[in-house]
Order: sequence, then structure tokens, then C-alpha cells
Amino acid sequence: MTSSSDVFIGLDLGTTTSKALVRTDDHRDLAIVEAPTPWHKYPDGRTETGPEILLNLATQLISRATSTAESTVGPVRVRGIAVAGLAESGVLLDPAGRPMAPVLAWFDRRGHQQVDRLAAADPGFAELFAARTGLPWDCQASIAKLMWLRDNGWTIGPGARWLSVPEWIVHQLGGDQVREPSLASRTGLIDQNTGDPWLDGLSAAGLPAGLLPPALPAGQCAGRLRQDLAPTGSAQAALTVAGHDHPVAALGSGAVGPDELFNSSGTADVVARSIPGRLDDRQRGIVVGSGWSAGSHVLPDSTLILAGVRGGLLLRRVLTSLGADSPEGRAAVDRASLAVDTLPPGLEVSGAGPTGNDVVIRFGDDATPAAIWAAATRYTAAEIRTLLANIERVVGPHRRGIASGGWTRMASVRAAKASAIDNLCFSPVTQPGVTGAALLAMYAVSDGSTPLADFVVQASRDTDPITVHH
Repeated sequence: MTSSSDVFIGLDLGTTTSKALVRTDDHRDLAIVEAPTPWHKYPDGRTETGPEILLNLATQLISRATSTAESTVGPVRVRGIAVAGLAESGVLLDPAGRPMAPVLAWFDRRGHQQVDRLAAADPGFAELFAARTGLPWDCQASIAKLMWLRDNGWTIGPGARWLSVPEWIVHQLGGDQVREPSLASRTGLIDQNTGDPWLDGLSAAGLPAGLLPPALPAGQCAGRLRQDLAPTGSAQAALTVAGHDHPVAALGSGAVGPDELFNSSGTADVVARSIPGRLDDRQRGIVVGSGWSAGSHVLPDSTLILAGVRGGLLLRRVLTSLGADSPEGRAAVDRASLAVDTLPPGLEVSGAGPTGNDVVIRFGDDATPAAIWAAATRYTAAEIRTLLANIERVVGPHRRGIASGGWTRMASVRAAKASAIDNLCFSPVTQPGVTGAALLAMYAVSDGSTPLADFVVQASRDTDPITVHH
């Protein structure tokens, strides 16, 4: 039994913003705090930060979240902490366990020359890489960053270790060195047929076989919070790596069933689909060729397939061009666009696809701001529909879709999405990433007798998704 002051903390280290949520054991959210994720950006596009900077960010968020909760309900006892966050970026450790290199941002293009060089030396490697790891052969995966570090003076020999950012934070807070499967799937170093390190890939990249630590699933206890880092009432809190932010957010929104789709509508418009079991090499090759990736979900015995476009970026730029980026302006164009039926001839909005940033708007004399906004929401929804059509040829249709994220607060965006994505409803959870992490923190101190998906459903029974009716 727990007391009423027992709480759990979900931490989400994101690309732009990092957050911490304090939740009670009866699922009341007491506090949420956030801070910018600090990066150093060079004029040539290189973007990096320091491992200790990220650790300081995490400990400050935990401390602030705890003190904010206590200002509301009095003293609390933190029973569990789970850390989710960005993938591909990571911390390289020397054999003594000390960080020895900067953390490269996941979108940093360092490593592209090493990727091109290996593909030229072994023309069949890129195709094999996609089939075996479920990722495209480009400079986003951790393997490319590791090859760049190796070629630029950092020694990656026997005894070196690679931890994703959430894994590094949990280790520094007092946990063991572990690899969480959904995060490890983004390294390009995992054979998705087995879930173990891909030794042939490590060898081809010139990396040691023991670079990754032992596996530990999300929601399993990796250790206890260090006494010297514990806010009052947090000593010995259980620690767990929650996983990659997208599947953790899916869990936080309640998308935990087989063949369920989660649509996160932020700066990126991301779709994350759960598939029971594992895909084979041929299926993964097709998935990657269709613009998706495949790897482990945080849900046990499930595959996550993932894709996205920069739909939120497009919507933000269109709102700005319409002079409607204030709350009042946004609400006005949102209402007016719902009355738009057929778009005026010649009106087109395009751009901001999976990799591009440019937005193109073509219009004639009859295009009103409401019509332009309607065209933008329909375009971004159609881009997601295209992604889904490509993948459904491989894995069939999804059973249910759940959407969440800031843009879904606009009725016009919800209407466009509901028209483009089958069986779609909208989650009332406004912060699914930290919510999912907090649920995994709770699961880490449970006896584990309830399957994770059932545990989440029981915890979310008071937050039923919202269905949009037309």
C-alpha cells in the first residue's frame, strides 16, 4: 500500500523542450515544469551539447517538479522516476565509464561522409542495413555519429560504451548501464530479428562488439536514485528508462493495443503504429523503402513503425503569413475555415515534407485567409494519408487511431485529420510524453503481474479519447 503523498515523475528530454510531470498513484497530475533543452549551434549547422549539461537539466527539472508539487499538497515521497526522450543522440563512455565526447543532435549531419564511404566500399550494405535494422542508411542513426567520432580522434575500443541520452541520465541518477529496446532500435546497431547487437554491422563500421550494454525493457527497474541527487522525499526512488519519446507518448495517449496508430501533431506530424511481433527482413526493407522505419516498441513483443512529415512547421508558417499567429487570430481563422467547403480554383499549399522546410502557397483572387488555412490543414492531413497508404500495403490497416498534440486543439485540424485517417479519435491528454513516462515509473514499482498494456488501460480509464463527429 502507498500513502496519499506517494508520487511518480515522468521526465521527457526533447529536442526543443524538456519536461517533468509529477503524478500521484491515483493518477492526479500535481505539477509539470519545463525548460529549453540547451544545444550549442555552430554557423555551419553542427549542433551539440554536453553530457553533464543534460544531466544538470534533468536533475533541475526533477527538483523543480517535486518542489512545485509540494507547494500544492505538502511533502511528497517520490517512489519512481522514468526518463524518456530523444533517440539517436547519445553519450560515448570510456572503459572507466566517463563521458569522452559531445552529444551530437540527432539531426546533425556529421557522419554523412562515413555513411557514403561505407556504402561505396560495400554496395550491398545499405540494403542489408535497412532490412536488418529497420532504418534507412543515412547519418541520423547513432552508428553514423559513432563512425564520425572514431574518425575524428575519439578512441572507441574494447570497453567503450554507448548510451542514449535517457539511458545516460538514468545511469547517472544511480541506475545500471542498460539499453532500452525502443531507444537501441534507433542506433542502427541492433539486429531486429533477434533484438541483440548486430555484430556484422558493428564490425563493418569498425566498432567493438561490446559497445551496447545489456537490454532492459521500459518500465523495468534499473536501479535506485542516488542519495546525493535526491530531493527531500526522493531517496531510493526506483529508476527506469521509459524509452523513445514517440512510443512513450503513444502509451501516454492510450494507444497500447495491437495495430493501433498514434498521431502526434506538433512541429513534426508523426505517426507511430504498433504491430504485434516482429517483421522479417523483407518486410523491413519494404517499410524503409516506403519512408517509414521499424524497431522495437516500448510495449513488449511489439514492433513500432514510425514516419512523419513537418506538418506543424507548415501550419505555423501559414498562420504567420496570414497574420493569424496570435491566440485571437488563430481562433478566428480556425472558426472561419470550418465553413469552407470547396477550395477556390488554383489554391494550393504544399511543402514541409519529411525532409524539406519550404512552404509554397499558390492562390488567385478568390482565396480568403479561411480558405488558405483550410487548404493547409487538408494538405498536411493528406500527407499523412499518403504515408498510411504506403505502409498499409505491407502491414494492413490500423484498428484504431489516436491523435494528440498542440495542433489538435484547433477544430479545423481535427476535422482535416478525421477525414484523412480512418477510425480516428483525439486524446484529451495534453502532455502524452511525460504522461507515458510517469505511467512507466509507476509500472517500475509494481509487482509486474499485470501486462504493461493492461496496466496503462486501467490507469487511463478516466481519460477516454474524444471522437469527432461530422
